[in-house]
Amino acid sequence: MSELDAAITRGEWQLMRACVVGAGPGGIVTAKVLLENGFDVTVFDKYQQVGGIWSSEGCYDGLANQAALRLFEFADLPNRLHFAGAVDSQRYLENYAETFGVLDRVRPGAEVISIRPVDGPGRVGACGWLVDSRPTGDKAADVRRETFDYVVVASGAHHHPRLPELPGRDVFRGSVLHSNEVRAGTFAGRRVVVVGGGKSALDLITRAAHEAASATIVQRKVNWMVPERLLLGLVGYKWILFTRLGEALLPRYHDPACIRPLDRIDERAKGALWWLITRDMLFSSGLYRLPRKLRPAHPLPFHLAHAGVMPRGYVRAIRRGLIAPKVSAVEAYTDKGLRLATGEEVAADVIVFATGHHKVFPFLDSSVRVHDADGRLRLYRGIVPPSADRLGFVGFRQVFNNIMGVELTAHWLTCHFRATLRTTPGEQEMREAIDARLAWQEQVLPGSGGYDFGPYDIHCADELLHDMGLPSHRAGNLLAEYLLPGGVAHRYAGLTRSSSVNPQFS
Repeated sequence: MSELDAAITRGEWQLMRACVVGAGPGGIVTAKVLLENGFDVTVFDKYQQVGGIWSSEGCYDGLANQAALRLFEFADLPNRLHFAGAVDSQRYLENYAETFGVLDRVRPGAEVISIRPVDGPGRVGACGWLVDSRPTGDKAADVRRETFDYVVVASGAHHHPRLPELPGRDVFRGSVLHSNEVRAGTFAGRRVVVVGGGKSALDLITRAAHEAASATIVQRKVNWMVPERLLLGLVGYKWILFTRLGEALLPRYHDPACIRPLDRIDERAKGALWWLITRDMLFSSGLYRLPRKLRPAHPLPFHLAHAGVMPRGYVRAIRRGLIAPKVSAVEAYTDKGLRLATGEEVAADVIVFATGHHKVFPFLDSSVRVHDADGRLRLYRGIVPPSADRLGFVGFRQVFNNIMGVELTAHWLTCHFRATLRTTPGEQEMREAIDARLAWQEQVLPGSGGYDFGPYDIHCADELLHDMGLPSHRAGNLLAEYLLPGGVAHRYAGLTRSSSVNPQFS
């Protein structure tokens, strides 16, 4: 029995105050799970709406959900969303927050500007945390300081733009934006250049193809994009990529406790199957209709972790000449637009950099180290820093179905706060586990920054369930367990009830 549970039994329990930074998917589900476990929760969010990137202030105009039916949902509130737009996605998240009593705990328009440990004996954070906040954007406003027993950082991974530093910015007279800044009307009648090769870049250039005077996409390399349907366009992608059988074809997961016999498929057999999947992906996405230079250079599963869902109309717009694709690095601004590494100059009125985001926490005290010298996140299980107590991060253990991922993370972190995990490694053990996992990620998921677990949805779920002492088999029979989509939230309903009655924790 944990110290917290013992206090409840003795009647000495006082509500433990928990601060959640961010009211996106990770923040609201964490608040919900903490409330169910007896915490007094306050959620801070700099936007006026809950939803994070799905709120009207948090996303570029036209942001679309990549999730097929029954993917963008939490376990306790099913929906019928299917490749939904931002408005419907936000509406679902707000409904979830209201349904489970989270909305009343949210302080909209409250920006957290500082989180630092309370002074006292023990490790960093052992005595709680001081949280400073003020109205968003009002630097002259009074700062409100509060003390919390626990802090959860769920501020999201898509709020601090990464922009390349290129020479010549002073000579270009047009607009330079990050993808986050694109709004309705940004492209209308203008020459648009989008730099980047990920999902947001393809989303935006497809939109520009129908609104702008001209649309050019510049990408250093062509990334894989997952079509909505695979097997010659007959089967939804979740029936292939979100199953245990599908994940068994990936390079072996780093945690031996999560390896099943199916994961030991012979590497030659895996290679042959990936050869077939690669060709089907080219056909089903339409990429085979494009010139070879506009197709990915490496076969799957190379860089599958960075794949998004192919925007509708992207390939068609290229074939119709509405999008001018360039495969090149960018060297400098010019007075007319951009100069590429090939020497070509691309004219532009608007340049949009869809070049990703920094995973940083400017409000977090410098005594809490969460990055290494290479900028990679160093969090045990992608959730807690080894050197601090009563602090956790939700949303930085990214998987394909991230809404399921953040829900499981919320349950794991709540168990960690309550000291009811099966085992709690010491600081050195955590650091060694992080080292081993980062080495695996660099080999299998290069460029993941210690943050992206990509297509390992079910293995990541198994790992957290093992830690919580809960069964990882979630279906009624083996065929369903291995062949039906497992990376879906509804398979994990009732985890709060399960962990509260688990005999290992009594």
